[in-house]
Amino acid sequence: MPATTSHQPLKLNFKDDTLTTVSRDALRALAKKLGFNETQTVLYALARLRDEVFVEQDTEKLMPLTKIQHQAIAKAEPKRRGKVIDSLL
Repeated sequence: MPATTSHQPLKLNFKDDTLTTVSRDALRALAKKLGFNETQTVLYALARLRDEVFVEQDTEKLMPLTKIQHQAIAKAEPKRRGKVIDSLL
């Protein structure tokens, strides 16, 4: 997703609370409970929705490393120098 900053206002038309709509009273109650103003609450909700909807795009970043990837990391790891001792004193 491109990170573009836009300060253009967005008009929201509130409706009754349903699966896909939110009432102004519900927004006010959410804002009060979260300690946010209404704009912060809408942006917070949209950010949470973004993270939920686009989670699949970030899943690959969190996948465990393959055996080949582990081998490549081990091969690129700097060789240890010196000798391991049991105690510093």
